[in-house]
Amino acid sequence: MTTIIVTPPVRKSRFLVFDVETNNLMPKQKPNGTRLTIDDYPHILQLSFVIYDMNESKITKSYDAYVNINENVVISDSITELTGITKDICKKKGVPIVTILKEFYEAYMNCDVLIAHNMEFDVEMIKIEIERNRTQILSVFPYVLTTFSDTYEKINNIERYCTMRKGIPICNILVESKIPGRPPTKKFPRLIELYQHLFTGETATGLHNSMIDVLVCLRCYLKMRHNIIIEANDFERIVKTIKK
Repeated sequence: MTTIIVTPPVRKSRFLVFDVETNNLMPKQKPNGTRLTIDDYPHILQLSFVIYDMNESKITKSYDAYVNINENVVISDSITELTGITKDICKKKGVPIVTILKEFYEAYMNCDVLIAHNMEFDVEMIKIEIERNRTQILSVFPYVLTTFSDTYEKINNIERYCTMRKGIPICNILVESKIPGRPPTKKFPRLIELYQHLFTGETATGLHNSMIDVLVCLRCYLKMRHNIIIEANDFERIVKTIKK
């Protein structure tokens, strides 16, 4: 009689939750058809991430850094009002972007699941900074250029989970169509909308600080994907510990 050994599927256990704050939105195509250059794209001002280990039920690594931006990078008053980030903060507390990208790469290589709210934007912004700093990266940390490799993620079965997209049917927020006669459509929920839907009666403070956004996103993800609920008091303690 042949014995068949069945190996259970490997449980994904290391979650990388990340977020960026930038000095602008993605540029639209120029009306005259001129191609966009790297200078047309925004700059990352702050990048934060945590690694959450399912086996240990806790955050095992956190990283939060402002970027030491060039003098010619503009931070508008509206961005400062939204994020609290100023050029003075970036100058005094900022870390070289190449160092930040290296830290992110090392976390990326140590995870099974990538999680973000509006994943497409955050991934694209990190790719843009990698391209913008390609020459320096090649000279010091060339492996960083392989961040978000489709081949690597496919071979290693890395899962991507966007809480914004996954939150559409959960929040079910309808908006009127701009085209007369068309039915309402479901919109992408903002992070605060998703959070308040999942945790009734609670509100999140300090959003648009990328580390706060990361922690709020993690709490939403655990409930959405795994039905793991971090209670309000525990979450407040986590935020204070990480942001101290």
